Amino acid sequence: MTTGTAAGETCGTCYGEGSIASESGPLACADCAGEGVLPSGLVRTEWRLRELESIYATMTGEQAQDIGWLIGEVRRAHHVLLQILAVSQDAENEAVSLTRIKFLANDVLSVYPATRKA
Repeated sequence: MTTGTAAGETCGTCYGEGSIASESGPLACADCAGEGVLPSGLVRTEWRLRELESIYATMTGEQAQDIGWLIGEVRRAHHVLLQILAVSQDAENEAVSLTRIKFLANDVLSVYPATRKA
C-alpha cells in the first residue's frame, strides 16, 4: 500500500527503513505502515482521531461527549477544507482569490507538497 506524503518526511520511528526491531524479529513500523515515509497530514490526523476515539470509547459523561463532539468537528472541518480545495482546483477562472483559497486549504490538509518559488 502506497500512501501519499505531502512533505516526504522520513519516519522518525524506523528511520526510513519501514521496519523496527523486536524480540520476535523485524516488524512493520506502525507509524509509517512499513513505507519508511510518513503519510500526509490528513491521514495522520485521521489516525490520531481514531486513536482518541478508541481511548475515550469507554468513558461516559460530559467529557466523553465533548471529546466525541470535538472529533466530529475536526472531521467536518477537514471534509469542508477538502471540498474547498477541490472546488478551487476545478474552477475555470484562476483568479488570485481562488489560488489563495487553494493554498490556504492545502496548508491545513497537506494534500500536496508546499513548494517555494525560486
